[in-house]
Amino acid sequence: MTPEPQHIVSRYLQQRVLLLSLILLALLFVVTAALARAYHAREDALAKDWADKGNSDLTANKPAMACDDYRNSLSYVPDNPNVQLHLAEALLADGRLTEARSYLANLWDRAPGSGEVNLDLAHVSMRMGDPEQAIRYFRSAILGSWEADSSRQRRKARLQLSEFLLDNRRTNDAQAVIAGIAADTPPENGSAHEENGHLFLRVGDPVKALAEFEAALQTDPQNSEWLAEAAQVAFENGNYSVAENYFSRAVRENPTDDLHASLALVRDVLRNDPFLSGLSEEEQTRRSWNDFQLGLDRLKKCTSTGASSSSSNNASSTLDTLNTDAQDLQKRVNLSALGMNPDLRNEAMQLVSRIEDVTSQICGPATDIDQALKLLKKQQEGIHP
Repeated sequence: MTPEPQHIVSRYLQQRVLLLSLILLALLFVVTAALARAYHAREDALAKDWADKGNSDLTANKPAMACDDYRNSLSYVPDNPNVQLHLAEALLADGRLTEARSYLANLWDRAPGSGEVNLDLAHVSMRMGDPEQAIRYFRSAILGSWEADSSRQRRKARLQLSEFLLDNRRTNDAQAVIAGIAADTPPENGSAHEENGHLFLRVGDPVKALAEFEAALQTDPQNSEWLAEAAQVAFENGNYSVAENYFSRAVRENPTDDLHASLALVRDVLRNDPFLSGLSEEEQTRRSWNDFQLGLDRLKKCTSTGASSSSSNNASSTLDTLNTDAQDLQKRVNLSALGMNPDLRNEAMQLVSRIEDVTSQICGPATDIDQALKLLKKQQEGIHP
């Protein structure tokens, strides 16, 4: 039986209506999706704008304003971990430690190996008076992961840890951290080696400090500042031959009055040191005799000027005792006796040391050759100047 024409038309119209409905639904879906994407894109843009403003305010040392900026950013994208971290850092900078720690603790739960989160937690612990927790977080930051420039970030964390340990008078712990810093310093980074040298000086290790300054000079042998620093460390450690080498090189690169004076002093020390390695018996004797005569001359001048101008009876008494000892030793000291008796040379130099100590206190600071003799005393006794 053939369908009636009106049924065919009706069915056709139904199909067209259905098709148009589907097309309309599809268009609505596309429009809705586009609107949703536009909305989210707008939210993302606003979140970024607020985050950028927060970064600017934090850089400009406006942490309170930065906190508001970051919170506005998070109102659009609540789960952005970078903005949460920056908010925590802004709170820390603003002194709102409890809030900062709360944000950082949540971030740590999600990424306990984050170097940056652990470093910020170390800062919070420092500020909240928990040194042991701070040290643990510092160490976790050093071992943790960093998104960029990990070597530099780990060095920064180690430097901050060493400063914290030094501030808390934990010198041995700080020395171990600084040794780790030095071990991981690339040979070509002269500035970092110089920084290491100053750190070793702070923990009382001039030998390693000098090694670091020398490592820095390997990268730039004509750097006058590093040459002067190496020279000064060697000088203060009683290593006068090394100091003379570095001072002379520093003077060639930067002939300042101070460097010339330091070079002249160290050369005076070396010229008058009877205990310098490699000297013959004859030269040891000659230098001991010369130093002894210079010491007696210093004592004579101080006795005639210092005691009379001093209001202290103690000073006069000390000079009298020293003069008596000098006169007694003079009876036994001559070139021949010094040449045959090393113990007498030592005794003569010990008296010279006493003379320089006493006269410096009573008659003012030693100058020129007397200063050199005073340094010889410190070298002889194993006491660094």
